[in-house]
Amino acid sequence: MNDLAPLIAVLQVLIVVVGVGGGWWLLNALTSFDDHDELWIASNWAYLLQRVGFVFVQVVGVSSLVGQDLDKWSSLAWVGGGLVWATVLAVVGFVLTDLILLRTRPTKLNELDRIPMSIALVRLGFYLGLGLVVRATFVGSAPDLRTALLATLAFTAAGVAGLVIAFYLHALVVRGNLREAVAAGGVTEGLESAAVLTSVGLILYGAMAGDFTTWPESFAGFGMALGVAYVGLYIARYVIDWFVLTGECTLKTIHEQQQKAAAALLAFLLVMVALPISAVVNLYVE
Repeated sequence: MNDLAPLIAVLQVLIVVVGVGGGWWLLNALTSFDDHDELWIASNWAYLLQRVGFVFVQVVGVSSLVGQDLDKWSSLAWVGGGLVWATVLAVVGFVLTDLILLRTRPTKLNELDRIPMSIALVRLGFYLGLGLVVRATFVGSAPDLRTALLATLAFTAAGVAGLVIAFYLHALVVRGNLREAVAAGGVTEGLESAAVLTSVGLILYGAMAGDFTTWPESFAGFGMALGVAYVGLYIARYVIDWFVLTGECTLKTIHEQQQKAAAALLAFLLVMVALPISAVVNLYVE
């Protein structure tokens, strides 16, 4: 191993830590309310989930670049650039979730502490899925730098679009108006939506992480994985309903009666189903 490798590795990690920490304190400074009081005194869980999700996109998104090319000082620039890119996409995710759920311009920073838990859960799910998509675009190699950058842009956009579509498809499957239910404070709807978004991100990660082949093959593989994600998750959803959510608890009653424990179990099981699907997709989708 190159003598400089340990030093470069430490500096790569330091860039991530300083970048994330600096961003955390910058947001604290930009909000008019006391973040310390909201997070640690008032125990504002909805606000905490949003902050945690944002950090997830940053750290997980750039994590595949950390530990790479430890014999090159230029790797530090790639880690720094990747962290900036992941941060920009986290902001995009924040804007998109507001547009999807609230049909309005982005929530003002000074109002983040008043976002209901239901919206915070969906935003967290979007962040988790987005972080996995961003990480996947940094995994693998391409024939040249131009192709690598174009592939990163193209599949990041495709992944974000896949997450947005996932929410709207989920809205078609569940009973009632999902968007209005989440905006009105429906925690069970928020939990299940978050699980769907996270699960789709997991499955797309399995399809996108790896070496670039050709544009037709890559997009065909992405489309196949997206289809598998949507179909597989909803088959699993109904299987869970038949064999796990028995008695007085069903897919219908979970949201009608706000059965939060059942919704949490459903959300957990959907993500667990997505893990093996992602592994299979990673093996067979190019």
